[in-house]
Amino acid sequence: MADDERSEAADVSLSRETFGGAIAQFAMAAVGFAGTIIFARWLGPSAFGGVYLLLAVVKLADRPMNGWSLAAKKRLSESDALRSPAFGAQLLFDLGWVGVAGVAALLAGDALADYTGLAAAPLLAVLLLASESTYETVESLVQGRGRISVATWIDALRSVLTLPLQIALVALIGAAGMVYGLAAASLLALPVVSYFVAARPELPSRAFLGSLADYARYSVPSSALGTAYDRLDLLLLGYLLVPAAAGFYEVAWMLTMPAVFVADVAGRGLMAKVSGRAANGEGVGQDVSNTVAYAGLLAFPMLAGAVALARPLVVTVYGPAYRNAATLLVGLALYRVLRTQTGPLLQAINGLDRPDVAMGLSAVALAVNVVLGVVLTLRFGPIGVVAATVVAEALRYAGAVAFLWSSVAEFAPVSRPMAAQVGASLVTFAVASAAHAALPVRSWVDLGVLVGTGAAAYGVALVALSPGFRHTLGVAVQESLADVRH
Repeated sequence: MADDERSEAADVSLSRETFGGAIAQFAMAAVGFAGTIIFARWLGPSAFGGVYLLLAVVKLADRPMNGWSLAAKKRLSESDALRSPAFGAQLLFDLGWVGVAGVAALLAGDALADYTGLAAAPLLAVLLLASESTYETVESLVQGRGRISVATWIDALRSVLTLPLQIALVALIGAAGMVYGLAAASLLALPVVSYFVAARPELPSRAFLGSLADYARYSVPSSALGTAYDRLDLLLLGYLLVPAAAGFYEVAWMLTMPAVFVADVAGRGLMAKVSGRAANGEGVGQDVSNTVAYAGLLAFPMLAGAVALARPLVVTVYGPAYRNAATLLVGLALYRVLRTQTGPLLQAINGLDRPDVAMGLSAVALAVNVVLGVVLTLRFGPIGVVAATVVAEALRYAGAVAFLWSSVAEFAPVSRPMAAQVGASLVTFAVASAAHAALPVRSWVDLGVLVGTGAAAYGVALVALSPGFRHTLGVAVQESLADVRH
């Protein structure tokens, strides 16, 4: 392959991009976490849950945009010469889909308003499609260049803009202000993320559109299935129970979200890296194995901490009205552990140009989740839907491992670094449980002491148990500092 056709993504440093992106994820999460605390307490479970029900519906509606962006990201990652047509094709698709989905939202306006409890739900849905969903598709193109940390830092900037806008608008107009604030911040950040695509959009050729369509016929339904699967719990709770149950679920979902930061950032980079290397005829097994080895770096200790501190964590952070979320917290923490492994594996499968396999695995998981979710939710309440998701995710993980094991040389789904993380997490559970027994939680200070003690125990134990972690962290820090100096 000629140098001018080689992809920038093929030579990206995954450790550097993951380290920089993970830091940005933490910054973004800190802002988002503060926002959920403010709005959960301010609006109450029903209104707070209603907003997230609307967001879940929009995430289903924008899956064609997301799936098309995966196709554009895949082609862009194969050669830098394809950036401009990929950018143009994405913007054209976004424009067309917003129009189609907008008409559908208006036609289903009454049902959407009843489901979410938001009178302006149809307008809010269209606004989110035109702003946040479009922003996310363009950000995907930046990831296709291998610039994962840049894309994530721009998203962190968007979060910083979002929170004050939401606070001001909620004060003026109520719960809908959360949506208007998010849309406004996304529109403000869109020119910034577009700049880092590093190309001017141009009209794509018919042949190029055909190559996108070939990939998108799998990536679009795969994206829809994946998101339906991710947000099925919330949607089922809103349908089978009440919006307040969705509010409890969202609280637990947010508290466990940091567990997947490393996996999400690394997975985005892995898809581009695998795509670029595979296009050059190079091996990818080591890249995939190294990524999954550290994908659960945060998920394992968070599961240990959730088991030890679930109720005081939920009640102290979100208030007594959300105490029913404590059990959900433990179940979702277990799901996050599985997801940190499955996510990068699915990204690797997409990077190998096999979106059909990823789509099939997601379809099976969704079917299992729907059937079990309905049965267990009606029988056991909100915890039933979480149990169903854990089972479905375990099946999807097993399928992804089986495919990569048979098709990628040198792929190792389990490793010594992963075993060290599990061992360090057991230390965390023991320390956090002992500390909680000695220190009942009566305030934020007490909770902070317990969480900090558990985190310190994990860090010390992991450094002691894992030479690989010490080496990987050192390399990532050195490369990131070198980028800053230059």
